[in-house]
Amino acid sequence: MLSLAGPLAASAAAPIAVSVDFNAIGRPVSPLLFGVSYGDPARNAQIGYRLVRWGGNSTTRYNWQVDVHNTGSDYYYENIPDCTSPDCTGTPPAGNSADTFLAAAIAGGAQPLLSIPTIGWTPRADSPKEHPYFVGFATTKYGVQTSTDFWDPPAGNGYCDGSKNKTAFCVGGLIVGNDPADTSSAATPSFAQGWIGHLQSVFGSAAAGGVKLFALDNELMLWNSTHRDVHPAPVDYAEAWSRTQDYATAIKASEPGALVTGPVTWGYCDLFGSAKDNCYVGSDRDAHGGMPFVAWYLQQVCAHPLAGGVRLVDYLDLHYYPQDPNGSATHIVSDAEDAATIARRLTSLKELYDPNWMSNSWIADLGDDPTWHYAKPGLIPRVRAWIDQYCPETRLAISEYNWGGDDTASGAVAQAELFGIFAREGVDLAARWVAPASGTKAEYAFNLFLDYDDAGGRVDGRSAGAGSANVDLIGAYAFRDFGRRNMLLVTNKDTSSHSVALTFAQTQAGSCALYQFDATHAVHAVALTCAAGTVLTLGALPALSASLLVLADGDGLFRDGFDGS
Repeated sequence: MLSLAGPLAASAAAPIAVSVDFNAIGRPVSPLLFGVSYGDPARNAQIGYRLVRWGGNSTTRYNWQVDVHNTGSDYYYENIPDCTSPDCTGTPPAGNSADTFLAAAIAGGAQPLLSIPTIGWTPRADSPKEHPYFVGFATTKYGVQTSTDFWDPPAGNGYCDGSKNKTAFCVGGLIVGNDPADTSSAATPSFAQGWIGHLQSVFGSAAAGGVKLFALDNELMLWNSTHRDVHPAPVDYAEAWSRTQDYATAIKASEPGALVTGPVTWGYCDLFGSAKDNCYVGSDRDAHGGMPFVAWYLQQVCAHPLAGGVRLVDYLDLHYYPQDPNGSATHIVSDAEDAATIARRLTSLKELYDPNWMSNSWIADLGDDPTWHYAKPGLIPRVRAWIDQYCPETRLAISEYNWGGDDTASGAVAQAELFGIFAREGVDLAARWVAPASGTKAEYAFNLFLDYDDAGGRVDGRSAGAGSANVDLIGAYAFRDFGRRNMLLVTNKDTSSHSVALTFAQTQAGSCALYQFDATHAVHAVALTCAAGTVLTLGALPALSASLLVLADGDGLFRDGFDGS
């Protein structure tokens, strides 16, 4: 009989049952699950993130030669220099932002994921290093607009009032017909190849420890809004695949060791349709056999390999956020910790794995179509089924996600549960948007998986079988590292404490340790005494907490470290 001793006293309510089968082996736990975008380099290294992503809207238009990016619709379509000192000379400038980012990621022990622009435009090489910057919709050229940059007044937002702007450019409330050359120059795949060549000269080839992971731009189905000053036409199926062919071919020709991710969707509905079809069903999808965009894209990847069978795309790359319940196409990133937000944050995790879960957001308004069941996302099983059907062995990346509440207990629990879901359901790479701020509770979840004992103890191996009798209150995720450790993540998603009755399919040897975080405590060890057996009750797990039970497996040793696979 496994038994518990220490501060976890039995709770009054009946324990919630959790069954565990460490022989029900699932997928490998990829080190690349524990990734973030950006962040402070020193803190990134301290936490031990395994992947750090350079991505986001501004990377779609980054000119590596002069270290300038364009902000797109995020901020008045301005060309902003990253390096502005007099020493910023050379191609690229010394101390440029990309090299600095990559050097810090590699030095910190992380794999960098680098977004390669594929939109076909890049900031002009003669972009000024100080105000006034080159801008996409200058009021001096295109007339009065509804908002301008306080610091650079000629920079307009591209929206106009026809009663105030009488130019031919003001049509239907938008500035149209602008000249992309105001900010940008044409950029072909050879421009990307030049960048890769530079990176190899600085960091070495992928095989020698240089940059290996390359993303095909960022959220291309939003280009007609985010970057409409240079790409006003919505992307369709054909353009998405054409750009993949052109740029992925160029990347792999320049770097044979490259692993490419694509198409880098923006969210849920562009799983099913192109921007031309307004991200749903329309003539573009009908012209491609009625296939959902991502399924069709996978089909193209396997139908059009390079010589020798090399695939253009190695990871299907998606973005996903929990959506606003009030009808707007925005995501939950609130730092609130009221009861309603906690419930939305934690129940919306079901959108990732439960094919029967009806979304509580605008996604439900898409309707429960009998073929595609739009209102029930079931994201990871859905896309894994497409992978199995249309392009087997493609890896799965979720290179942007965030469940909000960085400094809340529910946000930390959500992040811990995300790792459990990703590992169990078969995600191979994940990058949170963005790295949690130093000292916030969201870091607790990373600590629990990457260094639970302050001595390098990490969750690795393979996912294993675990099931909770009440997944809305208690989450359960098992991991097996053969001959080393069995591990069980238990999350309490309730605002009250609960005890948990564990039943193991195999007799456990009796050597155990428990690590935990909650609303008021970072990851810490909890006193636990075990004896050989198949049952264990964990009493009074704190409200909004995550606990990691570590058990000896086989030889009973607690050796640490990922195998790097």
